[in-house]
Amino acid sequence: MKTKVLIIILLTLFFITGCEDNISKTSKQSQPEWVGKILSQTINDNSLEGSWSYSSVVSYENADCIGEGETYDYSGIVTYGESDAVRTESFLLLFSDFQQKGYSEEKFHDMCIKKNGTINSNGNCEGTYDMPFEYYLTEDGYCETYIYAPDKSKTWCGTIELVENTATITYSYDSDYAGKSYCKIVEMEKQ
Repeated sequence: MKTKVLIIILLTLFFITGCEDNISKTSKQSQPEWVGKILSQTINDNSLEGSWSYSSVVSYENADCIGEGETYDYSGIVTYGESDAVRTESFLLLFSDFQQKGYSEEKFHDMCIKKNGTINSNGNCEGTYDMPFEYYLTEDGYCETYIYAPDKSKTWCGTIELVENTATITYSYDSDYAGKSYCKIVEMEKQ
């Protein structure tokens, strides 16, 4: 009887250990090599610590950041700590947009409350929300990692240029599939 229990315990331990190795190998393999390079060389000095406001966000439909980009009317603040940061964004949801999608005024108000928003004097929903993330900084690389659940995260990496009180982060992705390549340039000013 003791032998059977011991065998079951050992098999369970081998199974758990084997699964942990496979899980960690899978997550490392799913990241591109250059992401691992930036993450392994992180210096995270204090050059980003503090609050930064967005001054410009421009998106391109190619990986080279050329041509006519689309400028976004975006307002937000990022507060950087030593390795963690919080992005605070404002939002404005227009009732007329949701009305076209079949929302009643009551359904729109309920949705607004669920998003921690408030209905303004024009009947639109406005508010703010916080998005925490980890960041990694090297001499010329920058990554943000968003953790959505204990086993789900997304990492975005690009280049960064810091000049006095401004930061320019360029995210670029070159895809083999038509219409999937992009470039986004984010400019921020230290407050």
